[in-house]
Amino acid sequence: MLTKPKDMTMTGKERVMCAVNHREPDYVPIFEVFFSRKFFKEMIGYVPETLDPVASTELAVKVGYDYTLVSMGGTAGYTVGGTGLEYQDEWGVTYRKDPDAWPMDGPLAYPMKTAEDWKNYTMPDPALESRYTAIREAVKLSAEHKMALVANVRGPFSGAWMCFGMDHFFPFMYKNPALVDDVLTKMADFAIYGSVKMIELGVDIIQLADDYGHNQSPLLSPKHFQRFVAPQLKRIVDAIHKAGGKITLHSDGHIMPVLESCVAQGIDGLNPIQRTAGMDIAVVKKLYGDKVCLFGNVDQRDLMVNGTAEEVAEQTKEVIRIAAPGGGLCLGSDHSIHDDIPTENILAIVETGRKFGKYPINL
Repeated sequence: MLTKPKDMTMTGKERVMCAVNHREPDYVPIFEVFFSRKFFKEMIGYVPETLDPVASTELAVKVGYDYTLVSMGGTAGYTVGGTGLEYQDEWGVTYRKDPDAWPMDGPLAYPMKTAEDWKNYTMPDPALESRYTAIREAVKLSAEHKMALVANVRGPFSGAWMCFGMDHFFPFMYKNPALVDDVLTKMADFAIYGSVKMIELGVDIIQLADDYGHNQSPLLSPKHFQRFVAPQLKRIVDAIHKAGGKITLHSDGHIMPVLESCVAQGIDGLNPIQRTAGMDIAVVKKLYGDKVCLFGNVDQRDLMVNGTAEEVAEQTKEVIRIAAPGGGLCLGSDHSIHDDIPTENILAIVETGRKFGKYPINL
């Protein structure tokens, strides 16, 4: 465990919830979404088979992160498994096992292509009790360590195209919009059930993983986003708020053209604000910093891989200086920790955050 400043007055949970509610905590909260096998091995001495709550919490405590993350079973790829080189998950998506893939294998084929396929498709059951075994365990562990608990669930847009493949699903927005609405509605229903259930079990924040962009632009036009995706996002946000929880949107890529619509649906946070996709945290802070808590923005694709710990520290200070004043910042990478990142560069974010992230910010 890294040495914590002696003047820290809040627990990790208090710190995170303070930031999400746009108040200034004692220090800027620090987090990471996923951890690499290399980082697990170096920090806690072993690599878990999956991103289970015990190992993830143990590592988070060792490093000094303010929250830990767990996923609703069966909705985010990395919880799938099977025998043989190729296998299908419960959604019917075919994967190939790859020793270089972590924490999820890559999809090879999708279960549907046509409207008739959808008509005959049976959705997985979100009420399966086995989906919440890890959630219950994580609730106990996070309470024991006084950390915030964030639970990941897949969003309707990602869930929809993952069942058809982009090349089949996207044309339906022109050829069969009613089909798109039906698929997205049922995917959102699944996410709503799981999100509300996890909040009832004691989760603090739902992370809706629903990527809307690649590195250059959104995956769909603002017009199509507003027509198809925004109403489902609104349903999910409203259900989570009604249940007493908070919701952070996790979307990679350049999503500035659709971000105003995302914010308008009432999200509480935005992650990871991918710097290498042209997401400028200064612009996001200026436009939406009073409405959404900002998560991430330290470059994990280039700087954290190829730069020095000193360079990572400088960029971390930049993020603090821009986004921390007034609250509403959780500090971390602009995606997650992967095997190519040296441990000293991961810890540079934590050390810099604890050194320069004390409120009131003085950078």
